[in-house]
Amino acid sequence: MIDIKTNVPEIDRENIALLQASHILEQIGNDPNPSANEFYAQLVISEFLEEDHEDITLAAISIETMMSMDLIDSDWDEPTVH
Repeated sequence: MIDIKTNVPEIDRENIALLQASHILEQIGNDPNPSANEFYAQLVISEFLEEDHEDITLAAISIETMMSMDLIDSDWDEPTVH
């Protein structure tokens, strides 16, 4: 996994959660809008600590929201992949 460090610990934690969420979403597939049940099932069997699950879930929501915004005003044929 990519290791990006800044001088701001909060940003570092958010970046880690985004990369972890992306990893889980890629395991589900690259189609936009996986179901919450699909995501939670993959999250539960992941190697990520249970104490991080909330941050990872919020990061996944952010990723999926950005992906659906790509489709609203886009001339692209393909949506962004995770």
